[in-house]
Amino acid sequence: MSKFQLNPAFNPEEFLREHWQQKPVLLPGLISNFEDPITPQELAGLACEESVESRLVSEPESDHWQLRHSPFLESDFTGLPDSHWTLLVQAVDQWVEGVSALKSAFDFIPSWRIDDVMVSYATAQGGVGPHFDYYDVFLLQGSGQRRWQVGQHCVSDVALQDNSELGILQSFTRQEEFLLNPGDALYIPPQTAHWGIAESNSLCYSIGFRAPSMAEMVEGFSDFLIAAQDPGNRYRDSKLQIPSRPAEIEAELLEDSFQELMAGFANKSKFRHWFGCYVTQAKYPELVLAPESQIDAGEFKRLLGTGLTLKHNPCSRFAFMQKDSSVLLFVDGSMTEFTQEHIKVISQLCEATALNNELIKELVSSPNGRELLIRLINQGSLLAD
Repeated sequence: MSKFQLNPAFNPEEFLREHWQQKPVLLPGLISNFEDPITPQELAGLACEESVESRLVSEPESDHWQLRHSPFLESDFTGLPDSHWTLLVQAVDQWVEGVSALKSAFDFIPSWRIDDVMVSYATAQGGVGPHFDYYDVFLLQGSGQRRWQVGQHCVSDVALQDNSELGILQSFTRQEEFLLNPGDALYIPPQTAHWGIAESNSLCYSIGFRAPSMAEMVEGFSDFLIAAQDPGNRYRDSKLQIPSRPAEIEAELLEDSFQELMAGFANKSKFRHWFGCYVTQAKYPELVLAPESQIDAGEFKRLLGTGLTLKHNPCSRFAFMQKDSSVLLFVDGSMTEFTQEHIKVISQLCEATALNNELIKELVSSPNGRELLIRLINQGSLLAD
């Protein structure tokens, strides 16, 4: 069980009804007795790793924001001033178990919606300027204090400052202001301007949620449909007659092709299949690594007899979907189908980051459960202890 517990006074149903994707709200003491699962020194150490995505933002006296990207050296931090800079590290939940445990406190939102937990360390007066995001985010305060100003709703073509890669707004209209202490959280819906400034050296945990754009979904689903097409399935004339004007494209000739294309996009079953695969693709697929030694059915049986335990690769994503009389399991962009009777164990597989021997044996009892576990171990989605 996670050591991070929601404040009993918080009402998830009321929050979803009144605020989710509608308006920002301060959630005081959302996490009871909150203690940081990472130190500023550990965060800086992560930022020095080649495979970790991080940024260093500073605001010099000239009012021109400066942005530097990882990887960093230890010397990059020792020469910094005492104030007016912020370190932001992406997907810390994939590297630090304590940060990953934070996600379970937000299980009143479907787990597949969570993108990552970004952690920022800001010195006094540090911040990244007024900006907005296209996704929902909870800004959970760790040690120290941070003052957040919440502004206007922003359209996609809102004017941005020219001298920054940070997407800083040219104009920011403060509408509300909140001072956050450890355990407090501020919920910000999509496209709402916000600006955080540290009152003192402080840590902040940004729990962000995946929100693929319509353009991304059109592209992704189109690619999915294209991959399944028969090369022999081509344009056919609809009711061709001798043309009075040979160069004219007659609209009637396109009807059959149009209807066939629309039938593909209107196929809900295929869309659900694609969507489950799409949203479970790892944020950093290169970190889901196959083990050096692959296992076969015999080796798996031997390991099972020794009291095998498995755990999720922290970079992997698990989700499932009910479909008529079956259950679709999605892991790192691939799908496996089970009968409805296995929904409980599939749910447990997705929700339990550590799989005990009892759960593993229950999965193995299904016709394709053994093959599934072997495949997930061999592709690096499940890690054998």
